Amino acid sequence: MNNNFEKDLADGQLGEKAVRHFVETVWHKKFITYGDTNKFDIMFQNNRQYPVFFEVKTDLFEKDWDKGGTGNMAIEYKCRGKDSGIKTTKAGWFAYYFPNLRKNQLWIIDMDALKKLIKENDFKSVGAGETYYDNDEKVAKCYLIPRFDFRGYFSVFTFDGQEWLPSLD
Repeated sequence: MNNNFEKDLADGQLGEKAVRHFVETVWHKKFITYGDTNKFDIMFQNNRQYPVFFEVKTDLFEKDWDKGGTGNMAIEYKCRGKDSGIKTTKAGWFAYYFPNLRKNQLWIIDMDALKKLIKENDFKSVGAGETYYDNDEKVAKCYLIPRFDFRGYFSVFTFDGQEWLPSLD
């Protein structure tokens, strides 16, 4: 069904590595494992020995909203007719990585806050990803969050090549 699975997987792993680097260097959490599961993407350990889970989305769109892009973040909730993404994760944090925007932007939000944000707003739902061969329907379903309208709900960081910094954009 997905002719680009290997490329999509490599792109996703790029974002997971960026989030791992951020969490290890800025939040000083110990990396435990990548989660090849629908429950989480990365597991860390905090100072009290509790696991800390992240769900990671990598968006390689190269144009920002002011250069013809949509400015939306796509939050997956269904894939191949089954709940997925935000509906199945046990992650406590959601990280959205934009490596092609100015200074590699990383947007982070507490998962409960993200779920509340979605519940309290009427975000557009769209199909995403590859299409099924038999019916032209997109494989995944996502909520679209206009990121600049809801920026205040996220902690936004940029990477200048040396360290992660709070974004002032």
